[in-house]
Parts: sequence; structure tokens; C-alpha cells
Amino acid sequence: MRRGWVLALASMTIVLVVVDLTAVTIALPDIRADLGASLVQVQWVVDAYALTLAAALLPAGVLADRYGRRRLLVIGVSIFTVASLACALAPTAPLLDLARGVQGLGASALYGTTTPLIGAAYPEGPDRGKALGIFSAVSGLAMTLGPVVGGALTSAFGWRAIFLINLPIGAFVLVALRQRVAESRGRGHLDPLGILLITAALFAIIPALIHDLPALLVAGLVLLAVFVLVERRASEPMIDLGLFRNRVFAVGSGTTLLMLAALLGAFTYLTLYVQGPLDTSPAEAGARFLAFSVAAVIGPVAIGRVLHKWPMGVLIAVGPAVIAVALLVMAVPAADPWTPIMVGLFLGGLGLGAGNVVANQVGLTAPMDRVGMATGIVNTLKQVGTAVGVAVLAAPYRSGLVPLLLIAAALALAGALLPVALRGRSRPATPPPAAPYAAAPPARPALWSRRRARNRRSSRSGPPPG
Repeated sequence: MRRGWVLALASMTIVLVVVDLTAVTIALPDIRADLGASLVQVQWVVDAYALTLAAALLPAGVLADRYGRRRLLVIGVSIFTVASLACALAPTAPLLDLARGVQGLGASALYGTTTPLIGAAYPEGPDRGKALGIFSAVSGLAMTLGPVVGGALTSAFGWRAIFLINLPIGAFVLVALRQRVAESRGRGHLDPLGILLITAALFAIIPALIHDLPALLVAGLVLLAVFVLVERRASEPMIDLGLFRNRVFAVGSGTTLLMLAALLGAFTYLTLYVQGPLDTSPAEAGARFLAFSVAAVIGPVAIGRVLHKWPMGVLIAVGPAVIAVALLVMAVPAADPWTPIMVGLFLGGLGLGAGNVVANQVGLTAPMDRVGMATGIVNTLKQVGTAVGVAVLAAPYRSGLVPLLLIAAALALAGALLPVALRGRSRPATPPPAAPYAAAPPARPALWSRRRARNRRSSRSGPPPG
């Protein structure tokens, strides 16, 4: 297996996932006009994709561990590509919504297998840190440039081009996966009842958070509690709850949720603010948000260089701490409101980029045969965190941007303080340099023993002749 190909193909697939999550938003007015869709139908063009993506992430990670990560990635790319064609050809809004749901299902397999494949290709150490840095930089760039790409394609060729562009990319990835990437597996357990419960719970919780539906939220939480009880009693659970006994994984997962809730929840309302009270055109707003895009590329590369050197507690805290500072800077009053916003956008991009790299590394701290499961949990928490942030920050936004930013900063700060529980722990990402020698590798003692034996034989036989 060629490691460069693994990283390149993983990066290409994550671009497909993220761009189709963000690029479509810019084309919604054209889709609504072309298909004569209602507002609710247009909302589901985005929600159907995001919901199936989030709900299927955990089962996708477990299935990848059990049946092969490359195999599931091939299946996911195939589903994603065919669903993209169906989206491009959809004659009505309901059929487009249905195709988007299937596309999100394929995207969950892409999202749930790329990080474990990188973990299998790159051993612990500097190379893995650099690879994760590049992978996260590509993901961050795709997230922020998605609307730009969507706007350009829609303006030049129409909204259907956003989906048609996926076809040649998907075909290339499928061919390259079979020829350039080796298979890797773990020991995930297929648990139909667990899959049904967690999928139903997330299908209830995420829409309830986004659309403020308390009854549906309660139903989702009940299903989630039942899922936990079933998994605790199962002899071979779909999700090993014992992963959360690892403090690095537990703290890193909680920090990831709070970090995404703070930043992406705040940015949802920041985009409304700059195009509302600040009366900024979409084109100008997009140009100014490039500061976030550039920083989202710099952050992963920078943190990737020290990923194997710093303690995990420090690494986990970096992203949310920088995000907290970014949100507080944007809340500072100024004669030109764009000055603190631009500084905050740049810092926020740095924090999100660095935080995403560490979140990927947190998933890789699990045993290698459970990495698909662990990364599925972390990626699901990213989606849930975004939904939580949008829901929690809606009320303070009605009072103004500053109250929203202060509450979002408090969420990020809470995420930065969680890793205090890891203070004093060793670096789980890579053992310290002295560890291999302290462990006394067996080859050296054997060699030393042979030398001592030869010396003893030489001393018994006397000095060499003349």
C-alpha cells in the first residue's frame, strides 16, 4: 500500500463529502425557482443529507472495522456517485430530497473510513501527524470554499452541475482505491438492534435541535438511553462503551462537541448578521470570510508538526482555547465592526483547523481494531455539536450578536478546560523517546548475551597463541 495514495484518496473523498454539504446552500434559491419547491422542501435539500450523514456515521465505522475499511469506502463512493447523478436528474423537489438522503448515506461511509485508513497507513509519530494535518487542512478548505465553488458552478452551468461534478471524481476514486489501497480491518460487531436504536435516536435528536421540537427531542433522548442500556448488556456490543474509560478519548470527544457547538453555531448567526444589520452583499461577505478559509488551512499544518510531541491534554485544549479568544475578540466594540470580526475569523479558522486535527487523533488513540468505531463516535459528535450550537445560540442571538458571542465563547472555554483532567498524563499519541530503551528490546540482550558467552569461552581457553 502506497501511503501517499491513501492520503490523496482520503482527501479527495472528504472534499466530496464536505463540498456537497456546503456548496448546495448557495444554490437553494435556484433550486426552489427551477423545481417550484416550497420552503420546507428546500430546507430538506440540506437537512436530508446532513441527517443521514450524521445518523449513519456510527454504523458505518463499525461495519468498516468488521468487513474492511477499503471495501466500505468503495461501497460508499459508489452510493454517493450514483445518488449524485440522481440529484442532478431529479425532476421534482421530493425526489431531490430523497436522492440527497441516499447521498448522505454514502457520505457516511466516506466520512467513517478515511481517518482509519490513514491511521493504518501511517504509524504513530511525525508522519502520522503531518498526514492528519494535511487531511484536516483539505477538509477545512473544502468546508469554507464550498459555497464559493457552488456559486461559481451554479452561475456558469446551473445548480445541477454541483452534483454532476461528482461523477468523474467518484469514478477516479473507485478505480484508484482498488489498485492503490490495501485492505485493513478491525473487529467491529454487527448489532442490528443497536444500529436501529442509535439511528432512530439521532434521526429524532438532530432535527429536534435544528427545528426546536421538544417532544421529538425527548423521544430521541429516550431512544438514546435505551441504546446505552442495550449496549451495556450486550456480549458483543456495536459500540464499545469501554472506549470512554480512556480519559483521552472521553475528554477529547466532549471537547470536540463543545468546540463545534461554539464556533459553527456562532458562525451560523454571524453570516445572518453580516448580511443583515451590516448590510453586506453575499459576494463581499464571502470574500471577507476567506480569512477564515486561509487560517483553516494554516491551523492543521501547524498543529500537525507538534502532534507527536505535545501532551494530549495540551493538544486537545488548543483548538477550543483559540476559538474562545476568537469569539471574544469579535465581541469587542469598535468604530468599524469589521475589524474585530476579521481578526476573529482568522483566529477561529486557526482554532477549528487545529481542533479538527486533534479530534482525528483522538479517534486514533483507540485500539487499532476499534478505530472505525472510535472515529465514527467523534465524527457523529461533530454533527451533533453543530446542531446543539445552532439550537442553544438561537435565543441569545435575538438579544444581539454580542450576547451570542459571549455565550459561544463560554462553550468553547468549557471545552478548553475539560483537558485539565489529563494533566500530568504521558503523550498517548507517541511514547517518549526513552520508552523503547526502557522497555529493553529483546534483540539487544540476546546480542549482549552472545558476546558475553564468547568472552567467557575465550578466557577459559587462555590467551591466543604467539
